[in-house]
Amino acid sequence: MRVIAIGALFLGIAGAFAPLFAEETPTISERAQIAPQAVILQFIEKVENARVLETDQLYRTQLAHLVPVVGDAFDMRAMSAAIVGRVVWRGWSEDEKENFSSIMTEFLAATITSRLELETDAPTEIQATIDGPRGTKIVQTVSTQNGESIRVDYRLSQIDRGWAIVDIVADAKVSEVARRRAEFLGIIRSQGHAGIIAAIGKKLEQLDRAGT
Repeated sequence: MRVIAIGALFLGIAGAFAPLFAEETPTISERAQIAPQAVILQFIEKVENARVLETDQLYRTQLAHLVPVVGDAFDMRAMSAAIVGRVVWRGWSEDEKENFSSIMTEFLAATITSRLELETDAPTEIQATIDGPRGTKIVQTVSTQNGESIRVDYRLSQIDRGWAIVDIVADAKVSEVARRRAEFLGIIRSQGHAGIIAAIGKKLEQLDRAGT
């Protein structure tokens, strides 16, 4: 069983640091052949790479590293559509969909970055890959933090570029999509697209202040 040391990470900047993190990217045909568990292993490994970075602006450098990592590993358009709901998503323009997907990518990367300082007692281990609903696969992982076993399940869907993460579930009950939907739905209903973009922008500013 392959294991990689990493905590229970679940939950304009990237361009400045992009040359520091150049990594070979698989072609679309190569990516399509990668099994779901391999996608998760690659994601975990790239997140772990951010943990060991050393720089004066650590949070921002880690975030710059993780934004493209999250963008590659996740189907953020599918996650975004699930978060806002089908009716709202269909009513948005293509630019609005792209804007929301983009800021959600940065927000998820920022959330992961903010948790990189958490210490783990044991490596993350992939326990199993099982069939999920509607043709998805669920990769079940477990790690140990502060003496407690933490389970994180990654649900993946097959898209044109291969398997991509569409949700993360902690302890078999806390779905990232459901949590964000509950958090954002009231803002979307009362303030629309502009309101939710502004709200997430404020959260990004708060994470930046806390990390710098």
